[in-house]
Amino acid sequence: MKKKLLMAAVGAALVAGPTVAVHAATTLYGHMHMSYDRMDNDNNQENGILANNSSRFGIKGSEDVGGGLKAIYQVESGTFQADDGSGGFGATLRNTFVGFSGGWGTVKIGRHDTPMKEVGRKLDDFNEQFGDARTLIGNAGAFDLRVSNMIRYDTPKFGGGFTASIMQTSNNGSNDNLGNTNNKVNSLNAQYSSGPIWAGLAWEEQGVTGSNDNPTNIRLSGSYTFNDIELGLLWDMMSDLGGVAGADRDALGLFASYKMGNNKLKFNYIKLDELDNTPNTGADMIAIGVNHSLSKTVTLYANYAATSNDNLAANGVVSGAAGHDSNVLAPALGKDYTGYSLGTIIKF
Repeated sequence: MKKKLLMAAVGAALVAGPTVAVHAATTLYGHMHMSYDRMDNDNNQENGILANNSSRFGIKGSEDVGGGLKAIYQVESGTFQADDGSGGFGATLRNTFVGFSGGWGTVKIGRHDTPMKEVGRKLDDFNEQFGDARTLIGNAGAFDLRVSNMIRYDTPKFGGGFTASIMQTSNNGSNDNLGNTNNKVNSLNAQYSSGPIWAGLAWEEQGVTGSNDNPTNIRLSGSYTFNDIELGLLWDMMSDLGGVAGADRDALGLFASYKMGNNKLKFNYIKLDELDNTPNTGADMIAIGVNHSLSKTVTLYANYAATSNDNLAANGVVSGAAGHDSNVLAPALGKDYTGYSLGTIIKF
């Protein structure tokens, strides 16, 4: 009797084995980022803070549903504050979606970075740190969004290195960085990557309540890598900002990095032109820094950044759209702003 029960149990396990194997395990991942920041806004104000910078964790996975089709999902939370213990899972979700993926590409529904934002993030070694290009690029991050209620399609790679993405949202709520609700955001990009060359082109239009002059941006960017040196260039051409006709401006970004063993030297120069309809509203920023990799997942860094503002401009060295701690010293109108930062990033 015992032998029969054992044989039955083994047989059941063998039958169930292939069925269980097709279920993909859920992956837990995260990103911890802390820094000490010192700031001076050239207005007889300076301070230092211990900063939590977009620390986050999430779960993701996929399920093979047959015929070369996979169901995919991700939930990413960016709410907890590692410096003071506040926050909690789910209060402010980052890229969070369900979708399907196959040889034809990928469809995602939920909340996600825009194709415009992805083309800008590709080049910046100061992401979420002092010197982040979004301080000035994209009109201080207004064109580097994570939008809600979106549907997005990403093509597979074709033509030897080309990909494209398109996204549309019918109600981006209060997350459009313009203070508007119930507005559409249409965003798309095309990218090319082959060997040392990467290039990206993006277009985005944002709806504005009560205005027929929708803010738009065309973003061109590219990079070239040779040996341990990488050089990058980004150009934004923005129009009708805030839904105001003639509120146009350009922004330029120059990026460079050099790897030396476990170290990377990095440099950003960002220039934001003045508004066509409002003189003395421009600014420029320079940032230099070094990363030191202790392992594949642990990085230490030291950065210095400085911004020079025109008389009617007030920009610091990190944007509120850049995920850096919100307790940074506010910039003063027409004043220069400097800061340095010592940070640690641990990924898991």
